[in-house]
Amino acid sequence: MASVGIECSERLNHLIEYSILFQSPFLQMKSAVRNIIILTIIVAIAMLIRMYVIGSYRITGSSMGDTLKGGDFVLVNKTKYPNNQGYNRLLLYKSPLSRDAIKPPLFIGRNIGNPGDVIQTTINGIRINGRLLPDTQSIQPAFRINKNIRESLLQTLESLQIPLRQMKEDSVGIILRMSLQEKELLNHNLSKIIPVDMIEDYATNDEFIIPSKGKNIEMNEIALIIYKEAIMNETDNAAIISDGKLFIHGEEQTFFTFNNNYYWMLSENKTEGIDSRQLGLIPKSHIIGNIWFCWYSKDPAHRFKKIK
Repeated sequence: MASVGIECSERLNHLIEYSILFQSPFLQMKSAVRNIIILTIIVAIAMLIRMYVIGSYRITGSSMGDTLKGGDFVLVNKTKYPNNQGYNRLLLYKSPLSRDAIKPPLFIGRNIGNPGDVIQTTINGIRINGRLLPDTQSIQPAFRINKNIRESLLQTLESLQIPLRQMKEDSVGIILRMSLQEKELLNHNLSKIIPVDMIEDYATNDEFIIPSKGKNIEMNEIALIIYKEAIMNETDNAAIISDGKLFIHGEEQTFFTFNNNYYWMLSENKTEGIDSRQLGLIPKSHIIGNIWFCWYSKDPAHRFKKIK
């Protein structure tokens, strides 16, 4: 009887050992799957936070003067609460230009104009709702271009669909009014053909409204300078601007109703910075968020500093 008991006990031990050996890979596999699931959830949460709540970016330009420097690392608040892109906020935004649609570059600027605000350009600078912003340039100056490139100039203007606004000629050159954005585009294309020098001739005095969603705005020659890029984007390039008039699907439009809210940005680097003076209106959908904290900088004074 004792030998039978011992034999049964040994068989039981073998069964237990076999069961442990059999279950160990299974348990390990379950543990590995659980860890993968947990890691996937953590990564997904981190990605969602970076996409919709807060993200870290490295400054590569010098568009903000002394506020931020090239090489600084900043945190950007991407939440959609109403005041996130409020007045004087330092915002990170994408270029609204159609030529940048595939991979739009990022820019930094202060929001100086909200939907519905009135902007005036004067010889002294820019006014927002009557308040003068000191040391700002006009938005639609006129430029003097050497007369000896007249033929190439006119051909390039036509190919770029830039109107001949208030064009004048004297014994020295051609004076043509255009936005800074159009001037940059014209200069880029002309320089491929012939050396060109554009000299700012005089500032203009204009007034326009920053469009808000559902706002119906009258179209005239001045408005079409300001709103051209926004209109082209909202109509999927179905609009045509010719002789100071707007045509959509072949019909002239004296008013245009905007489908988006827009903003006006200003760089703190007044000589090299790119902002709404070159890019035009910035749609809300192109605003990534406000820059609120610098967490690393080569300059110790900028590290762990809240951005105002």
